[in-house]
Amino acid sequence: MVDGLALTQAIQTTFITSGTATILATLIGVPLGAWCARSTHRSFGRLKTLITALYGLPPVVVGVFVYSLFSKSGALGSLDVLFTVQAMIFAQTCLILPLIWGGSWTAFEGVGKAYSDTLSTMGISRRQRLFMEIRLASNGVYHAVVIGFGRAIAEVGAVIMVGGNIAGKTRVMTTSIVLETSKGNMGQAAVLGVLLLVLSLSLVALAAMVRTRRLAVRVDVSGSELPQPTPLSKAINKRITVQKAGRMILNDVEAVLKPGEITAVVGESGAGKTTLLRALAGLEGDEVVCGPASCIYVQQNPVLLTSSVASELMLPSKLFPSLSPAGQAYASLFQLDEVLNQSTQDLSGGERQRLMLARQCSFSPSLFLLDECTSNLGWLHVQTIERELLRMKMEGVCIVMVTHNISQAHRIADSIVVLRDGRQLEHDDPFATSMLTGEWLDHEATKNA
Repeated sequence: MVDGLALTQAIQTTFITSGTATILATLIGVPLGAWCARSTHRSFGRLKTLITALYGLPPVVVGVFVYSLFSKSGALGSLDVLFTVQAMIFAQTCLILPLIWGGSWTAFEGVGKAYSDTLSTMGISRRQRLFMEIRLASNGVYHAVVIGFGRAIAEVGAVIMVGGNIAGKTRVMTTSIVLETSKGNMGQAAVLGVLLLVLSLSLVALAAMVRTRRLAVRVDVSGSELPQPTPLSKAINKRITVQKAGRMILNDVEAVLKPGEITAVVGESGAGKTTLLRALAGLEGDEVVCGPASCIYVQQNPVLLTSSVASELMLPSKLFPSLSPAGQAYASLFQLDEVLNQSTQDLSGGERQRLMLARQCSFSPSLFLLDECTSNLGWLHVQTIERELLRMKMEGVCIVMVTHNISQAHRIADSIVVLRDGRQLEHDDPFATSMLTGEWLDHEATKNA
């Protein structure tokens, strides 16, 4: 029979040890992961390789290290914590710290790659950006913490070495299983094993349920009127040159930004169209004021920042209380009413594109940079978006849009810029003429013209 008192003490010690170690490793590892993900120095690449290698850190190696550290002749022997729960917590923290650190690093790195351009051009403060990055990386961080807890609660080598497996003090469930097995009590060992599995699964399931409920919080959508457009204060002329890794991406391209005008940028894939928008948005080195009533950049691939359609629509007014909410107005305009309470993960590509555009329009920009904003949409949605862009234009907003739809460029643009291999072509150039008229032209014959 399993001793009820001993079992209760082992369960308590198990969760105190592994739970505290997981909390400590999270408090250390998550901030370290966020900081490392922001660093670009090449030495951090070597550090990440080391942290990844420590995922498989043998528990007995940690046990030897901690034992040597806290033994009478060790550097911290005067603390007299060997064969205590404190020593076990320290050992498990050392064991799982690389898992949480590396997992958080990868999660924040992924957020940086996918969301950096959008977050950089929203005009939010550093604190707001940090909280948004933490929330966006929370899925990866959560899994890193769960994996760390799973390894801590299942660990046996280090806790035996530094805890001593003392009954009623440092005995945990894993060491109890080892003890019962060594005594030949396989039935008791099996019961303890099943109980350990059930308890750990229940705790993880509870954490997942709490997290799911937090993500499912309903948001009220308000703002039944479209925002008043912000006119560009004055005309701006820019000469843009962008070079990367010795390759000329844009070569002295002229960008003329005028209030109340739409400029369409056309060209083949790889011509430098997106780079031109990035440069105008301040993502290629130049300082540009972005945010409400200023420059707003809409990427080609939809980038959503929250978990539901409603929260996405209300995000601008939440970040900037001075902005009048326009969530309900844009939900109706872009036909998003029926998916307001839906998760952003469940949206189609076209719905994601319309939702992102609705969110960015709510910032009431004076300079609106659009990269293929209607590429995945049907003609009815394209027509709605074009009407909204024309409304903004009539109020003095400057719009620069990249498009492969030549008929769209002719339909709503006041001027068209043709790019080829990073160069701006005159409209009488044979290649530019063929592109603007939709005629086929021998590519090789015009390449060297």
